Amino acid sequence: MKIRMLAIMAALLAGAGFSRADITGINLWDYNSSVLACSYGPLTGSSGNYQYGIDGTQLAWAVGSMGGTISTDGTDPTLQLGEQINNDTGSTWNDYHVTITMSQLFSFSNVGVTNGGWTDIVTAPTLVGSDWVGHIDYYAGNLVPNGGTLDFSFSIAFTGTTSFQEDLMPSTVPEPGTFALMVCGLTGLLVMRRRSAMK
Repeated sequence: MKIRMLAIMAALLAGAGFSRADITGINLWDYNSSVLACSYGPLTGSSGNYQYGIDGTQLAWAVGSMGGTISTDGTDPTLQLGEQINNDTGSTWNDYHVTITMSQLFSFSNVGVTNGGWTDIVTAPTLVGSDWVGHIDYYAGNLVPNGGTLDFSFSIAFTGTTSFQEDLMPSTVPEPGTFALMVCGLTGLLVMRRRSAMK
């Protein structure tokens, strides 16, 4: 009985050794630091479960991109990305769109946002050309004013070394003056249309 129990334990330990999934390196950078400027890392964790922090500032109302490579030992690790993006766009955000593109098939899990009232919609990755592309849309929470921060996280599971790109795009709420100008313009168009119809 003892020999059988030792054999089972040895098999379990051997299997655990073979299923270990390690990230051996991660190298990310900003593609356009005048739109999105970030600081990265460090990578923490082990045995297939890793965490990586990104602290960024969105400087313009445009798509901000970061990317690079994630190297693995060939197995299938899970990487949790925790991101704090500061709003320095001069506008208030009411939602935020994240697009992930990788050269390996991946899946999302543990998607969350800590800002009050915000929620998310996840679109599973699909093959687009030779890359896999997935989306997370964060929305409908307390507005993030200029100078505020959006704090969100998600995990990605994938197999093998992969390229990685993350595109970030805020949506803005029009300033009251801009909104009033739009209403005046539309009202003027309606009045002109009505007058021309009466002639």
